Amino acid sequence: MKPDTITKADLITGLVLLVFSLTLIEEAWRMPRLEQLGVHPSSVPGLVPGMLGVILLILGAVLTVRSVRRGGHHLGITRENTARTFRQPGNLRLIVTLVLCIGYAAFMIGNMPYWLATGIFTFLFIALFEWNPGADRRTRVRGLTLAAVIAVLVAGVVTWVFANLFLVTLP
Repeated sequence: MKPDTITKADLITGLVLLVFSLTLIEEAWRMPRLEQLGVHPSSVPGLVPGMLGVILLILGAVLTVRSVRRGGHHLGITRENTARTFRQPGNLRLIVTLVLCIGYAAFMIGNMPYWLATGIFTFLFIALFEWNPGADRRTRVRGLTLAAVIAVLVAGVVTWVFANLFLVTLP
């Protein structure tokens, strides 16, 4: 990346971090304080996420201010630049990752058993990112089979660890 591109990317990243950190702080604040159970204030569930949110807020602000000082706020957004940006392979992978993660968190979790949602998500993630359209049929079938085996193992192990070791009630 050219320095000008990095400065613009820093601005966008800083702004995303600011929004994310503010959301994280708000959600941490809304978590139960468990006062009725006599829980010590330093062990409430929202303390660590809230502190991480504050740290991200500070770092996002530093990144944003530094980018603005270097001229990153002159984004030069045009239709051609936007189309070119979305056609870059790295950005396409980012978009696919966002769609998969949002689909998993917003639509799959809570609407189907946790183990099934995790297995489907893992399979789709591996299958999409390892897919080679130029490969022969045997190689593609082997890749999809391996993705399915990994997805089953990940779903089973993650579900077991959260439920039995961490004692988390899964959706």
